[in-house]
Amino acid sequence: MRKQSFFNSLSPRDHYMVCNLFFLYLIQGIYVILIGSILPDMKAEYGLDYQVGGFLISAHSIGNMVTGLAAGLLPMVIGLKRSLLILNVLPFIGFAITLFTGTPWVLIFALLLTGIGRGAVSNYNNQIISTLSGGSAAPLNLLHGFFAIGAVLAPALALLVNRTGSGGWRLAVFAVIVLGVISMVSSPFMNMDNIQKPRYESGSFQFLRSRRFLLSAFIMFFYLCVEASVMGWMVTYYVDSGVATADSAQLLTSLLWVVILAGRFLCSALSGRIVPPIMILALCGGSIMFLVVLLMGTDLKVMLMGTVGLGLALSGMYGTTVANAGGIFKEYPLAMSVFVTVTSLGSVITPSLVGSIAAYADIRMGMAVLLIPAMVAFTLALWNWKASSQKAGI
Repeated sequence: MRKQSFFNSLSPRDHYMVCNLFFLYLIQGIYVILIGSILPDMKAEYGLDYQVGGFLISAHSIGNMVTGLAAGLLPMVIGLKRSLLILNVLPFIGFAITLFTGTPWVLIFALLLTGIGRGAVSNYNNQIISTLSGGSAAPLNLLHGFFAIGAVLAPALALLVNRTGSGGWRLAVFAVIVLGVISMVSSPFMNMDNIQKPRYESGSFQFLRSRRFLLSAFIMFFYLCVEASVMGWMVTYYVDSGVATADSAQLLTSLLWVVILAGRFLCSALSGRIVPPIMILALCGGSIMFLVVLLMGTDLKVMLMGTVGLGLALSGMYGTTVANAGGIFKEYPLAMSVFVTVTSLGSVITPSLVGSIAAYADIRMGMAVLLIPAMVAFTLALWNWKASSQKAGI
């Protein structure tokens, strides 16, 4: 008998909830990538240097990290739906603040708010989809595919508004705020009664003894070191390397996310044929190879090849790594919160490190540091694959 598809297994109310969660992730894809896309213009208008730019990217990642555990505990007090509705407002408040001041510490606070909201939505979206799908990689990669759709639109939006003249980045921010308001209107209609409310009880943290969970978390930690830095600094890297204009760099970033989008849908289609440990190993290996091409390239064609290859390698990592942990996220509701908190630390540290090195050397040297986490992720992926192939499992 043919296995029932994910969407066919959903009730009508779950259909609406899943579609709305996908919509929230699409918006998230727009505003997360927009931060990197508008960073050069924001730096120029407010007179910010590389270090402050790095701190802004890291502030977003810090918010994403610190909200991880809190987002898991808050539903125990006020429920999952109220938690999602409240925390989803914060990114758009943060973006509104950036329109009115160039004071570095205020901008850092604003980007911190965007990260807090991102962490909460990521936590709840992944937890709910993982629960409804029984931990299957295909729906999770599909969810992250919608993030990629938003990420494709972000540079195109930045490029479009830049044609209006100086300060066009503000129009892009305003568009994000409008989308946020739409999400605030659509989200209250979600019915989450059938989603188990997390409870704190004896054994709630037993997942920390699982080798499968720990390997998945640390692979994701080092992957996010690379992903957050590449997405945050890509436009600046192309422009300051002298191989592309600001407009061309925005188009290249859109191309990167088109490739990631295609890769995520491809990983979703292949998830039933290729087990997560093998797919993770292949993706980590590809990340190293194409990151080297991107870093060593000195002309547009070579860097473009590195960008496309890196996009494919990064594409399915998040959804596949979450699936690698098996049913842990369904069995232990707090596991996703801990996972998001621990792994997000990688996206906090590295963008600032890239910015600091770029300030004292150049942006190419700053980006070269990403080879270290890429190689560590590959080593852990190899360990994960070997452990999964043993008869005893992980």
